[in-house]
Amino acid sequence: MKNRILIYLKGFLMGICDIIPGVSGGTIAFITGIYVRLINAVKGFSLKLFYDILAYPVTRKSDSLKEDIRRLDLGFLIILLVGIASAFLVGARVIKFLMEEYFAYTITFFIGLILASSKTIFEHIEDHSVKNIMFCVLGFALGVISSMLVPLEVTPSLGYVFLGGFCAINAMFLPGISGAYILLIMGLYEFMVDVLNDIRNNISFFLVFAAGASLGAFTISRIISFLFKKYRCRTLYVLLGLVIGALGTPVKMVIERAAFQVSNVLIMVFWCLLGGSLVFILGRYKKIHERKSQPVKEE
Repeated sequence: MKNRILIYLKGFLMGICDIIPGVSGGTIAFITGIYVRLINAVKGFSLKLFYDILAYPVTRKSDSLKEDIRRLDLGFLIILLVGIASAFLVGARVIKFLMEEYFAYTITFFIGLILASSKTIFEHIEDHSVKNIMFCVLGFALGVISSMLVPLEVTPSLGYVFLGGFCAINAMFLPGISGAYILLIMGLYEFMVDVLNDIRNNISFFLVFAAGASLGAFTISRIISFLFKKYRCRTLYVLLGLVIGALGTPVKMVIERAAFQVSNVLIMVFWCLLGGSLVFILGRYKKIHERKSQPVKEE
């Protein structure tokens, strides 16, 4: 029960982050230790699974179908998605209020969280060769470029919303790149926040966005899983570079909208340190939990 609550809270925090432009839910998944498990679980949704489901009434081959379902890690996924969905439904209103009333404090809290998470990613890298470090430079460049993009002004159509869902979920799976920021660049962020706040009257846009996100998750999970298996250290270095480079997005947002009186700066520093401290607390808890989970060696 305790483990399920923790998974739900991790999903909720991921969802909150994905609502905020410049903050990545993938970063939260990584620092809370569920990133690889999430990728593998989503990867379990394969064409073979759908074929086995459709063919079962004819073939009655339950063993193959059971193996497909086992790969899904369905219990974990359902609890995590409930947490993310709760954050979208509840957090959309809360985040909208915080972004309107306490914009600088909210963003600096997440800046601290992102900065500290870069240390967490670095700790998972085993090979620090020059070749691998160059991939960090590549990720950093991509992160900086993403932070310099200018938002578009568009009239959303169903097709464009589908594309937005596809791109946003791809970004969500990459630590450092925010799905909400991608929507902001595409000119869909405020539109989708309004959709989430009034799903009943925007059900067609919501379902189309969800369909695009589903296809995006199906695609990106396979790409990341392959890269982790073949080039783990280089992939982590790219993600590390993305996290650091993409920091330009929330920093730019604070510079453009914050008032820089001494008292205000001190409060922003406090929230930044609090965000960083939260990451270290989560990391320490994760290490203690892993230590307790390891079997005791007999003398």
